Amino acid sequence: MNTKLTRTASTIALACALTFSGSALSAISGSHYSIGTEGVEAGTPPPPGTHYRLYNTFYEADTLKDNKGNDVPVDFDLSVFAQAHRFVKVTDYKLLGANLTYNIIVPVVKKDISITGSFDNASDFEVGDMILEPLALFWYNKQFDGLLAIAAVAPTGDYSSDKPESVGLGYWSGLITAGGTYYFDEDRSWSFSALTRTLWHGHQDDTGIRPGSEFMVEGGIGKNMMFDGQWIVRLGINYAASWQISDDSKDGVGTLASERKQVYGIGAEINVMYLPWLLQADLRYLSEFDAENTAEGDSITLTVTKSF
Repeated sequence: MNTKLTRTASTIALACALTFSGSALSAISGSHYSIGTEGVEAGTPPPPGTHYRLYNTFYEADTLKDNKGNDVPVDFDLSVFAQAHRFVKVTDYKLLGANLTYNIIVPVVKKDISITGSFDNASDFEVGDMILEPLALFWYNKQFDGLLAIAAVAPTGDYSSDKPESVGLGYWSGLITAGGTYYFDEDRSWSFSALTRTLWHGHQDDTGIRPGSEFMVEGGIGKNMMFDGQWIVRLGINYAASWQISDDSKDGVGTLASERKQVYGIGAEINVMYLPWLLQADLRYLSEFDAENTAEGDSITLTVTKSF
């Protein structure tokens, strides 16, 4: 079978930022970042201070796609709930005109997966692979904000090649994040954002395979509206895409190293912020399409942010 079915039967990982929906499955075709974690104003960094961000993502998929984007003829079900705790510190120190920043993301993942004839109702619930971002640069301008960051994803989650329910991926990853948000007016009411992630991976425990590198982009276009001088409501359309940009280091059991995964997504969201409390909540829906060598499903993400 010329699909990544064996990979798909292995593991899903959710992490930072993400990181928290789980569009890709498997030891080899899994990802340390799941598209749809961010959306409208994805390239807008928080202001100087301390911030706590809680991501809650629900992901459902019942379709696997092969190398040509056709459905794999198996009875497949995947259900994931991922809760990621992100702690961000934006300092007043400057480098290249940007504020120096660091943060950490700790995901907790509940995964249920079933492929009839292979395994039924495999389940796991525990801490996943953590993201450590020791250096980020945040730029703030009147009509454009930007950011650049480097991070490492540590294999802290449980992983075993014979446990498809494992929430860890069993390898280290390097992560570079870059992007920005452009505001079309001086009041910063209309915006367009694009945030990219590039990942490089180490060799996986048990299999010894180095998964191919990945490139992702997500963002959206949105409109901010002020009410009573205390509430800001933002409506928008969000988008996302993910591509595997290099081959795996070698073939695996039932897999071909040259078969690369991809998936696209589009959706809508609403963000509400109460200014006196510096508290905001964002509800986002993303529907995936045109997937290859991975699962194709839908996600709902509720993100709550408290600034101090």
